[in-house]
Amino acid sequence: MTTEYETEMVLPEDTGETDIGKKLKMKRMSLGLDERQVATELKLPIEQVIALESNQFDFFRSITFARGYLKSYCRLLALDPRAILSAFDLQQATTEPTVKPVDKVNKQANFGDPIVIFISIVLVAVIVFVAVWLPTLDEDSNEENVESVVQEAASESQSEQVGLNADVSSDGSDLSLKNEEGISAPNAEASDASGNQLESAQSPTRNLDDADRIENTKEESDIETGLSAETKALLEEAGVDPEKVAKEAAQDSSLNKPVAEPVLAYNYEVEMSFSADCWTEVRDGKGKILYSGVKSKGSTLELNGNAPYRIVLGFARGVSSIKFKGEEFDFSSFIRKDLARFELK
Repeated sequence: MTTEYETEMVLPEDTGETDIGKKLKMKRMSLGLDERQVATELKLPIEQVIALESNQFDFFRSITFARGYLKSYCRLLALDPRAILSAFDLQQATTEPTVKPVDKVNKQANFGDPIVIFISIVLVAVIVFVAVWLPTLDEDSNEENVESVVQEAASESQSEQVGLNADVSSDGSDLSLKNEEGISAPNAEASDASGNQLESAQSPTRNLDDADRIENTKEESDIETGLSAETKALLEEAGVDPEKVAKEAAQDSSLNKPVAEPVLAYNYEVEMSFSADCWTEVRDGKGKILYSGVKSKGSTLELNGNAPYRIVLGFARGVSSIKFKGEEFDFSSFIRKDLARFELK
């Protein structure tokens, strides 16, 4: 199939009135051909053959294809294609082209274009912002949680301190009552002693009884601390020196005395020093709170109780040292974002 234009055309007088489709159809019928045979010979779909015979040239993809099919159809029917093509060109000249030329073609954006650079900068800024801001947001939330825990613990410690002050005041009142009773008791004893002296002066028989009682107590003390008179007499009759036996008994008593416990090198099991303000809570093995509150910079904390000790530090960097039973304890491995939890066993 060719789409070449003929340079020299012979136009008949009735070109403007030529019905291309009707002329093709009449010639086909005169040759005894049907539409399917024509489609087979031209190797076209039967729909396109019908479109050519019905002058529906817009059925094709372009005018060039329709012109080429007309030329091939004329050759198949042994018609002069110049007359048919001339009529076809005249018809197409009177109609506006359906395909309009493109005035402007937008070129494809390159990486060096300003808009591409601007979008790239915005994307990089968003990525950096998210990567830097999200971790700080998590840290702020953790710090807020720690502060809330510290405030709750501080309020609990204040309430406990108020309770302790109340207990101390009640203990002080009990001690004052006991002291008053102790002061009144010696006065009563003194009055009783003076009454006894008066009674002894008035009754000599009572004095004799008191003397007998004193002698009896002396004898009892001799029995407890040394050898009685009867024991000494029996030892002398047996030919044993009573003084030697008394010395041996004294040595045995000295050996049976309990051995003094060694003096510890520390006074408190837990000793803590603070270089900055730090909320601190210490519980013993029974769960009793030994201390709960905020220790100020330069202060110390000394506690005794039942091990193990559970310790919570709200600001671990504010603790300069911890001693457990006189030995330094390294708690740096327990620090998580300035918060430390550990046990002393």
